[in-house]
Amino acid sequence: MGLPSVLWIGGPAGAGKTTAARFLARRHGLRRYSSDTQTWVHRDRALAAGVDLPARGPGADYYDRRQMIMEDLRSLPAGPLIVAEGGLITPAMARPENQAVWLFPSRDVQVARLRVRHRGEVPWSYLQAMEPTIEQLAETGIATIAVDHLSVEEAIAEIERVFAPRIGKGPTATTVEERRSLIRQANQALVNQYASPSSRPLTTVDPDSVIRTFDCECALPECTALVELTISDAAAASAAPPPSILAIEH
Repeated sequence: MGLPSVLWIGGPAGAGKTTAARFLARRHGLRRYSSDTQTWVHRDRALAAGVDLPARGPGADYYDRRQMIMEDLRSLPAGPLIVAEGGLITPAMARPENQAVWLFPSRDVQVARLRVRHRGEVPWSYLQAMEPTIEQLAETGIATIAVDHLSVEEAIAEIERVFAPRIGKGPTATTVEERRSLIRQANQALVNQYASPSSRPLTTVDPDSVIRTFDCECALPECTALVELTISDAAAASAAPPPSILAIEH
């Protein structure tokens, strides 16, 4: 069963997948799906299926999260179009080829970006060899973009060039209410990643001190504002109807 409503963005950690997906979704009225935000939901699903998991951590080595990602995407409404990103996405999942793009930094650029993200420490698991994926992509014809010398906006423009025919056909969200609802769903998924009952007993994340980046819920297509909030503050804000997560100037 295909997923004709999904636009896929793949690539290694530090490639810029999440940044590109969030701005494409906001600009074009798309639904954003990030596999990272579903980590604990997938753990719960594995437990319910009877998988024997370790007491701490997501235990992703014990079950197939890629299959769960496909199930998640199939469960979403056909419209508006979905832009899906995450490190677990593979070329085999992302066919047909004209609806997928892979971002590639060089190893030096990847390490530099990850050092900034993780405050100097780069998790070794993020530095897996890219060659097998590159070989798979060569067999499929999926578009690849080298991001080393591209600004964020330039990288997004390259992705838009690949996706333009499909986005043009739609469907996409058009009203402020529709767009705002999609942004809220993405913000709520990020809150749930850290503050859900599933994750809280199993992680050492302090929701009162850990800060994450959320999307401004003004829902204007031209808005690129991001809002830095602690998980606790974002959870409190998202308890109110949108727009309750807003950039100061909005």
